[in-house]
Amino acid sequence: MTRKSKIFKFVFLLLFILTYSINNSPSFDINKEYIVIYESWFNILSKFYLIFNFSVGDILYLITPIIIIFYYFKIKRRRDKLIYILKVPLIIYCFFYWSWGFNYNKNSEFESLKKNTYSLEDLSLTTQFYINKLNDLQVNLSQSEENKVESKLSFNDIKIKCIKTINNEDWSLINKKLNNFPVKKSLFSTPLSYMGFSGYINPFTLEANINYNIPNISLPVTITHEIAHQIGYAFEDEANFIAIKSLTKSNDNFLQYSGNLIAVQYLLSEIRKLDIKSYNYYVKQLNIGVVKNIKEKNDYYLKFENKFEDYFKKGYDIFLKNNNQKAGLKTYSLVIDLLINDYQSKI
Repeated sequence: MTRKSKIFKFVFLLLFILTYSINNSPSFDINKEYIVIYESWFNILSKFYLIFNFSVGDILYLITPIIIIFYYFKIKRRRDKLIYILKVPLIIYCFFYWSWGFNYNKNSEFESLKKNTYSLEDLSLTTQFYINKLNDLQVNLSQSEENKVESKLSFNDIKIKCIKTINNEDWSLINKKLNNFPVKKSLFSTPLSYMGFSGYINPFTLEANINYNIPNISLPVTITHEIAHQIGYAFEDEANFIAIKSLTKSNDNFLQYSGNLIAVQYLLSEIRKLDIKSYNYYVKQLNIGVVKNIKEKNDYYLKFENKFEDYFKKGYDIFLKNNNQKAGLKTYSLVIDLLINDYQSKI
């Protein structure tokens, strides 16, 4: 073994120990330091990947396993093959957390909104507020209570509007200097549809990859949600909250409608669990055009429904629970806590 090889292995071992310790020990707090690291890292990667119109990360996901297997078979000694098998996942582990994953460990800016309790009345008042806004927007956009909202905007048009909207927001965002967001159509859109996912952030290239099969009405929420991840908000409820609040304050009525629609869906879903009579009451208040848009979204998911979807989601549920999101996939719906307490703080 050469001296360079020994130094490399020693440095890598130290990096792994440091990464594991930061990720698993509450005594390590790198909030401030990691914000600076991530900000610089994101700005470098985003400027580079904006050069490409396609998702570089998706291509890397395709070729990396081939490269790993190719080099495995080039190794002759059995002992070296075993070391290689152990080393590759550890490298990926370290790269994942330093590139983006440590965002899971950061303190939440929205903790005060999460801690407050709320009553069924608070939930009802918030739901009524969003339904009123949603119905008004639907009539404004479709010129009738009966017509669903449709848009002729292209993917790129919606993407540009979403980026402009979130850049205009006066959030106390952790990383205020981030404004170049590589948002791409995912090459895996059809597999994502069958897996039940609308999009994802590639933690290695930091590209937001969007499933372009989803209905146009869902694109603004999905794109803005993934941009929130790019900014550094790893928790799903917080990314949902930033998406909804950004869109509902947009100057574009279509974006506003998309944000209010998903907010109403989450709120109605929670009411349904608690009081079916109240749920039926609020559903009857929705304009027919709004109901058609909800059906459009549901029809999309039914089209790609399959028995393997639950397994994919179960895997992602475990992943979230292992990264400080104890509710797993249910973390997405915890956005209602933020919506309700945010609304209550303003009345």
